[in-house]
This record gives sequence, C-alpha cells and structure tokens, in this order.
Amino acid sequence: MVMKFWIFEIAVLYALDGFEWIEPTRAYSSHNVTTCEEFERDAQFRPKDIVKFAWKIIYFWSDTVETNPIIFSLLDSKRLENFKVVVETVAPELRHMEWYKAMFMMVPRPGVQVVFVDGGTPGAFRGVVKIEQRDKPRPYPQPLIKLADVRMKQKGGYLGMMCCEDLTAFVMASLDNLPATEEECKAAAALLDLKGPDGRSYFYLKNITRNEL
Repeated sequence: MVMKFWIFEIAVLYALDGFEWIEPTRAYSSHNVTTCEEFERDAQFRPKDIVKFAWKIIYFWSDTVETNPIIFSLLDSKRLENFKVVVETVAPELRHMEWYKAMFMMVPRPGVQVVFVDGGTPGAFRGVVKIEQRDKPRPYPQPLIKLADVRMKQKGGYLGMMCCEDLTAFVMASLDNLPATEEECKAAAALLDLKGPDGRSYFYLKNITRNEL
C-alpha cells in the first residue's frame, strides 16, 4: 500500500537523531501561503547542479524539519533497478510508475531514499519514498513506501522545495554557502518566491538546542 504524505514526515515516525519536531503556535501556523502553482511559475531546475553539493535546510514552513545534511545524486540504471524492485515488491500498484522518467535521488538520512520522477514541467516531480524500518527488531519488516507531489526550484544558489499536499516548504543552501544571519535566510526564501508569516530558520533550531543544554 502506498500513502501520500509531506516529504519530511519520514522521520517523525521514528524520532531519529537529526530530526526536529517544532511545536506549532496555532493550527496550520507553520505552513507557507505560497501555492504550488505560484511557486512553480517560471521555475528553473537542473538536477546536475544540485548533486555537486551537500545541502542544509535553512528556512522552513513545517512542523517537522530535517537537520542533517541532505544529499542528492543522479541515478544509474543499476541503482534505479534495485530501488524499483524493492518498491514494486512492497507496493505492486506502482508497477505502472514511469520509472524511465526517474531523474535523481535524495537521501535526507540513512535508511531513507527518495527517487524523483519527472512530472512533465520544470521542477515538478512525483517523489517515491522508501523508508527502512530500522527502529524495529530484526529481522526488519519491509520498508514503508510513500508518495509525495513535489515542486523544486533553484535561484541565486539556493534550492526550494514544496510539498503540494499540505504546502509545507523548505529552503536549502549548500554547506559551503550557509547564510550568516536570520535576515539572509528570509531573503533566500523571498528570492525563491516563498512567503508566509510563520517561517522559521535554522538559527531558530540552534536556539532551541542551546536552551535545552
């Protein structure tokens, strides 16, 4: 069985290191107000550009966020076939997925892989997510398979990602080009045409961690 979900929900099920649950201030407060249609307008996205770096989420509209470096890579035929075999074994209904349109893979943490299948317009993708259930006793059960309707966009050295199911959104910067201030994070979000009153930056997460020590 395949489920739809927001793309960084993957770790909230397991409370793994490197993942933060952010207490919402009110219902839907952490979701941006940019629609997928607005975000993808005039989008430019080149997978070959993003595989050169490790990325970090620097600004987000979501109640959960990944704090580990995020790795993207292009797919060769063997790697895609291995992924496809596992996915179709667990979720036979995905045998009709247009795997030949698969373009790249994201690894937000060990045990989680997301293959992005071209959706037909620049930056539009179906995200096929495979989640290893490593928190369970051995022998591990079959991985969870989920789908996400994703939009991605590049501009000014930053990478934006939005999940159309719930309008959660994330701004990423390469590890060698992280903003030094809160204002720079907000400027990066604005550059990617993401807006909303309750976005939060990775400085916010640093303050949470510091206050817990």
